[in-house]
Amino acid sequence: MTRWKSEVNAADKTSQLPWWSWRRLIWTPTIKSDFFPTGWFMFCLRTWFAVWLALATAFWLQISSPGSAAVTVMILAQPLRGQMLSKALYRLAGTFVGAFVALVLTSCFSQDRALLLGGVALWLTLCCIMGTLERDFRAYAAMLAGYTVALIAIGCIDTPETAYTVTVNRVSAIVIGIAATAAVNDVFGSPTAWAKLTHGLDAVTRMVGRIARDAVAGRSVPDAAALAGIAGQIMALTSQVSFARTEIADGHLRMIGARSAMVALLEMLNCSRAVAMALEHGLISDDVVNRVRSAFGRGEATVSTRMAMEDLEQLARETHLDAAGNQTRLSLEEAWFLERVMALLSYWRWAEDGVDCVHNGGHAHTQAPELKIVTHQDVVLALLNGLRVLIGFSLTAGLCILSGLPQSYAALSQTAIVLTLAATTYDVRAFGMGALIGMPLAIATAAVLNFGILPHGSDMPFFALMVLPVIFAGCLLLLNPKTSAIGFNAGVFFFVILGVANEQSYDLKAFIDRDEQYLFAGVLIFITLTLLMPPSARTRRFRVATAIGHDLHRQFEGHGEQAGSALISRHYDRLIKLRMWNSYLPSSKARDRVFARLASLDDLNAALARARRHLQRAATIPVVRTEAEAALRSSIVYNVGSAITRLTIHAQRLLLLSENLPHGEMATVLGAVSGMAGAIRLLEQNRSAIDVYGILPVPTMRWRAL
Repeated sequence: MTRWKSEVNAADKTSQLPWWSWRRLIWTPTIKSDFFPTGWFMFCLRTWFAVWLALATAFWLQISSPGSAAVTVMILAQPLRGQMLSKALYRLAGTFVGAFVALVLTSCFSQDRALLLGGVALWLTLCCIMGTLERDFRAYAAMLAGYTVALIAIGCIDTPETAYTVTVNRVSAIVIGIAATAAVNDVFGSPTAWAKLTHGLDAVTRMVGRIARDAVAGRSVPDAAALAGIAGQIMALTSQVSFARTEIADGHLRMIGARSAMVALLEMLNCSRAVAMALEHGLISDDVVNRVRSAFGRGEATVSTRMAMEDLEQLARETHLDAAGNQTRLSLEEAWFLERVMALLSYWRWAEDGVDCVHNGGHAHTQAPELKIVTHQDVVLALLNGLRVLIGFSLTAGLCILSGLPQSYAALSQTAIVLTLAATTYDVRAFGMGALIGMPLAIATAAVLNFGILPHGSDMPFFALMVLPVIFAGCLLLLNPKTSAIGFNAGVFFFVILGVANEQSYDLKAFIDRDEQYLFAGVLIFITLTLLMPPSARTRRFRVATAIGHDLHRQFEGHGEQAGSALISRHYDRLIKLRMWNSYLPSSKARDRVFARLASLDDLNAALARARRHLQRAATIPVVRTEAEAALRSSIVYNVGSAITRLTIHAQRLLLLSENLPHGEMATVLGAVSGMAGAIRLLEQNRSAIDVYGILPVPTMRWRAL
C-alpha cells in the first residue's frame, strides 16, 4: 500500500500539510521545473512568431482592430498541436454564435440601454452555466459565446449602427489569429497530443495491469484514494482523445480504441479492488485460489484468454477441497472472487486491443460493448457560477451607468470576459488574484513599451522584437499552473491595453483614462471572485456526497442507473473530485474516513447495478428464470438486515442452479451471483452509515404485503 500511495500521491504532499504550515502559504519554486518546463523555448518561440504573423496580416488587410488577432493567438497558446487546433475550432464556433446573438440583441434593444445590458447579463449567465457543465474547450466555446456578446454589444452601446462593422472586424481578426497559429504550429512541428495520448495510455495500462496481478496474487493494492488518483490519470486522457482526433487521418477509429481501453482500465480497477476485498478475509479455500491463479497466469490478453475463461467456468461447476480437505461446492465469496477474475481477464483483453488500435490504427480486435465516458455534473455549482456572473456584471454595469463616463464601458467588457472565463476554473479565488496582479502588470508593461520604446521605431520587425520578451514572459507564466491566471491576464490582455492599431496612439492622457477602467475592472473582478459566494471545498464535497446518496437511494428503490461504462466512469469521476476537494482541507483521519465511506457507498451503488443487469439477463434463461426474477425483487432494499438475508438466499440458489448451464449462460448467472455477493459485503460494511444518513427509501404498501 505504501508503494502505491507514494507513486500516486507524490504530487499531493504539499496539500496534505496542516493548514498552518508555512509551505501552504509560501510557494518555493524550483527554477528549472517550475519556470522553465520541458519544451518551453519552442512553445514561446512559436507563440511569438504566430503573434507577429497575425499582426502583420491584420495590418496588411487594414483590419480596424488588429490587436484582436494577437489576443486570439495568446488565447490559443497551447503546448500541443491538437490542443491548439481543438481550441481554435471551438473558438471559431463560439465567436460565430456570440456574434449572431450580439447582433440580435443590438438590433432589438439599441434604443434601451437597460434592456440591452439586461439581455447581455442573462446571456452571460446562460453561457456560464453551460460552460461549467461542459469540459475542455467545449466549455471555452460556451464562455466565448458569452463574452463575445459583451464585447460587441457593450462596445457599440453608444453607436449601435456600427455593430455589424465591429462584428465583421472582430470575426476577421479571430480568423486571422487562428490561421496564423495553425500555420506556425504546422511549420515548426509542435508536439502532438497524439504522442502524449499514446504515452499516457501506455503508462496507465502498465500501472493498472500491475495492480491486477497484485490483486490476484494476494499482494497489497491501492486503497480507494490511491485508486481515485490512478483513475484521474485515465479520465484525464479524455481531453487528449478529443485533441488527438484533429491530428491524424484515421483519428476516429483510433479514438474509439482509446475510449474502449479507458473504459476497460476503469473496470479493471474496480475488479482488482473487488478481488482484493474477496481475498482479505481468508474465506476462500486455497484450492480455489490456486486454480484461479493458475488459469489467470500473468493476465495479459493472449489467444488463451478464452481457454482460461472456460477453465474458470468449469471450476464453478466442480467440487473442490475446503480448508478441512472435504469436497465442497463454491461459496458466495468464492463465486465473487472467481467471477471478478473472469471479468478482469475480459477487460484486460479489451484494454490491450484498444491500446493496439491507438498505436497501429484500424479497428480494434475486441472492444468494450459501451464506450460512453461521462463525468459527475455539479448543477448547483453551475447555477452558483451563473449567479456570480450575473451579480458581478450587474453591479459593474450599475457603477458604469452611475459614473456617466463613456469609457467606463471598457471596464464592463473586461469584467464580463474575466468573470465568465473564471467559471471554468476550480479555484476562482486564484483567478481573481490573477486579475488583480495581471492587469497592473500588463498596464505597466504596455506603458513602458508604448511610451519608452515604440516611439523609437515604426516598422513591423522592430515592433515584433520589442514584444518578444513580453510574449515569452506571458507564455512561461501560462505554462506554470501556479501562475497561469496571472499569465493569462497579463499576456492575453497586454495587446488590448497597449491598444495596437494601424496608427499607434501615443496620447498619455488617453492611455491613462483607458487603463484606469482596466484597473477598476481588475479590482471589481477580484472582489467578485473572492468575496461573492466563493466556493469552498467542504460544500463541493458535500454536494458530491449528496449525489452519491441520491443515486444509492434510487438504486435501493430499484430505479437506479444500469451498470455500464457511464456508471463506472461517473463513479470514478466522483472519487476524483472528492479526492481533489479533500486535498484543500487540513489533513486528518476524519477527512480520510469521510472519503473512504463515500467511496464504499458509491461502490455499493455499482454492485447493485451490476447485480440487476446480470439478473435481468439471467431472467431470459428458462432454467433460472423464476429464481432470477425473485432475486431481482430481493435487490430492492428497504431494510438492510432483511435485504442481506434475502440476497444471500437467492444468490445461493442461483449458484446451485447454474452448475449445469452451458458456456455463456453460466457466466451470466455467475455475474449476477457475484454482484449480489459484492452488494451483501458492502451492505454489511455500511449498515450503520445507511441508517445514519437516511438513504433507505420508505417501503410501499405493496412491498409490505410481499
